[in-house]
Amino acid sequence: MHELKIVLQAISEGALNPGEVVLRTRLPRYEVLAIFHVLEGLGLIETIYSKGSHKVYTLTQRGEEVLEGLSKGGTLEVKIKTVESVA
Repeated sequence: MHELKIVLQAISEGALNPGEVVLRTRLPRYEVLAIFHVLEGLGLIETIYSKGSHKVYTLTQRGEEVLEGLSKGGTLEVKIKTVESVA
């Protein structure tokens, strides 16, 4: 959880790509890439520029709210909903 907060804080300072987050946070690249995947899936970050494999991300409104909550000592709880398909 601590790493999610660190990455969200880094992105909140301005739009960044994963490599820039690695440099700022000193987290391993594989971990940053995994965190980006999770944050994007949760709708906390979004791509604002993409060319080939180079992508730049920024926080969404939801991401800003989550970061604010985490900064105040809150926790992030994720609930999974399953949707039954109608055949």
